[in-house]
Amino acid sequence: MMYYDEELLEAKRERERRKHTTLETGIYAGDELIEFVYIILPNSQIYVPLPKRFVVMPDVIKNVKYPSMFAPEFIMSSLDVTVNFGFNQLKINDGDVRSMCIQFQAALKNINPSISIRKQAEDKTCQNKEMIWFEYYGFQLDGQSYNRVCLIKMKYSILHVVFSCPLEDKENWVIIIEQIFISIKEEL
Repeated sequence: MMYYDEELLEAKRERERRKHTTLETGIYAGDELIEFVYIILPNSQIYVPLPKRFVVMPDVIKNVKYPSMFAPEFIMSSLDVTVNFGFNQLKINDGDVRSMCIQFQAALKNINPSISIRKQAEDKTCQNKEMIWFEYYGFQLDGQSYNRVCLIKMKYSILHVVFSCPLEDKENWVIIIEQIFISIKEEL
């Protein structure tokens, strides 16, 4: 009989998880229900849905975690700073996201030749904006990381988004970041 109780609890958990599969209802990452809110990127009209509990990464931590001069301009982070979204607006009017993607990949390989691009795809946002992304594994101060770089052609710029989390958390975040990237909006 003891096993029946465990099966009931598991069925209840699974039913609860099925209620939370969108940015509007929240999405589970592991056992944690993550709720989302749209933020406006600084000096822009770009709206990005991010976890409610994320905060702007303090410069002191940013300088340690991202010591390069190519660090993202604006970083939102989990409270333990293990999961990060970094944003740059590249002021390019007629930029081709495909060629820029190739340039970013080459730059990453120049910095660290051991990086190999795992997957790459093209898509459109909910506003039908051109988007291309690629993923790779990297190393940071806190261990091996899963990284996804996304480029979205906006009206007057290209939005460069970098996502990073510990490699062991990848499966919890892949569906979430796909929904976030597709949901990025620009006020027209």
